[in-house]
Amino acid sequence: MTKKPRIVIIGAGMAGLTAANKLYTHSNSTFDLSVVEGGSRIGGRINTSEFSSERIEMGATWIHGIGGSPVNRIAEETGSLVSDEPWECMDPTTDKARTFAEGGFEVEPSIVEPISGLFNALMELAQGKEEKETSQNDGVSGIYENATSVGSFLKSGFDAHCSNGGEGYYGTWSRHSLEEAVFTMFSNTQRTYTSADDLTTLDYAAESEYQMFPGEETTIAKGYVSVIHHLASVLPHGVIQLNRRVTKIEWESCEEEGPVKVHFSDGSVVSADHVVVTVSLGVLKAGIESDDGLFSPPLPEFKSDAIKRLGYGVVNKLFVEVSERNFPSLQLVFEPEDSEFRFVRIPWWMRRTATIAPIHSNSKVLLSWFAGKEALELEKLTDEEIIDGVLTTISCLTGKEVKKDTDAKPLVNGYVNGNDEEVLRITKVLKSEWGGDPLFRGSYSYVAVGSSGDDLDAMAEPLPRVNKKGGQVKCHDQAEVRELQVLFAGEATHRTHYSTTHGAYYSGLREANRLLKHYKM
Repeated sequence: MTKKPRIVIIGAGMAGLTAANKLYTHSNSTFDLSVVEGGSRIGGRINTSEFSSERIEMGATWIHGIGGSPVNRIAEETGSLVSDEPWECMDPTTDKARTFAEGGFEVEPSIVEPISGLFNALMELAQGKEEKETSQNDGVSGIYENATSVGSFLKSGFDAHCSNGGEGYYGTWSRHSLEEAVFTMFSNTQRTYTSADDLTTLDYAAESEYQMFPGEETTIAKGYVSVIHHLASVLPHGVIQLNRRVTKIEWESCEEEGPVKVHFSDGSVVSADHVVVTVSLGVLKAGIESDDGLFSPPLPEFKSDAIKRLGYGVVNKLFVEVSERNFPSLQLVFEPEDSEFRFVRIPWWMRRTATIAPIHSNSKVLLSWFAGKEALELEKLTDEEIIDGVLTTISCLTGKEVKKDTDAKPLVNGYVNGNDEEVLRITKVLKSEWGGDPLFRGSYSYVAVGSSGDDLDAMAEPLPRVNKKGGQVKCHDQAEVRELQVLFAGEATHRTHYSTTHGAYYSGLREANRLLKHYKM
């Protein structure tokens, strides 16, 4: 019998399971296929969980545009978009957010809405949704010509529109300083979209290459993991192997049993004809920087340089359970770093958090997003420190006093919500910890200043590179088999849909199709 080509897929996230699904359903059992996962669950950076009897997402949350999204198509076909159980649906209550500024007063919509409109218009310009020529009418012509980063572009756009500011003072705030702080609040939300700690590290030229699907953004009622389970459901028992942590990938071998050897933490070794690597960019960065190295021989320069140049950040979610429903959605505006009016009691890790909002209109669960240094700090904090920091921040911005019972049990604090009779208590805390997890080392990729879309293309190139005369590695007269030893998939390998689950999905299809084409299927 002819030996089946052995394919090992590393990682049981969206990219890995999409590739496995495609290879299994379109190859007529041609391949000896396995998916090895270092953790104890499938899904990767998709991790649906439960908190306060509600379905929540610890990782990937949104379908970014329902028009054309393959994730939306799968969720729709499997009936996952509706549920009788409560879930993190982020319904229109967020549109009714109330904005509070440090100093204890509510910022009127007449200030917030024009700044929101300006920020959105600038981002659409940066993303290429609006023709740059039309920007002359908006008074921002020329600001994009010298922009190197999204952050510098946004600052120039704000300065061009709000350089004169307006008259009047609002507590300790001038009109201009308040508008600037509101603009910073929207920038902090954008940080969580991109995972960049600072938007000045986000490349401006590459921003317009990023593509979005039309239509509304939505969440999946039965959980994002329902899409993962659908992809995995076709695979026979035993194909997915959990708790199989890869320590080294040897390639360019001339062994007859396969040119690639995958080493595991338990000391076992598996030989393969093809390995599809779907680990995160953060794991690849750590892999090329470690003394041992994930790859042997080391990755070629074109690949390792792309890994080094691309950005990869941390975004974490914080859920808190409160004692009362109907908590308002809050937008948070903070004093700048050099202000003498800053409240010292507000912890630094809360100061770039833009929102605290219920996950739906009748929920007792509030959610905040953290990015960058603050997200990493959140992972280190105790529940008590988080509760104190969140309540202190709300108190200092809304002007309400935090009430603490001297005999209160741990995890119980309070702040007055609307009247002196009603005390809000935080009773439970749950946070994601993507930065400290060695299987991910962060959340998702971005194109950093100094990198480009070309680096994302380089990430997707299989190894070894093939020259025009044929394969570089010729063993046992099977040069054509040696061409695709190590393939790469994952959101950080897609030029126009990086950082998204659908980008990971497309990359998994791409590598599966590459192998199917190679074997003329």
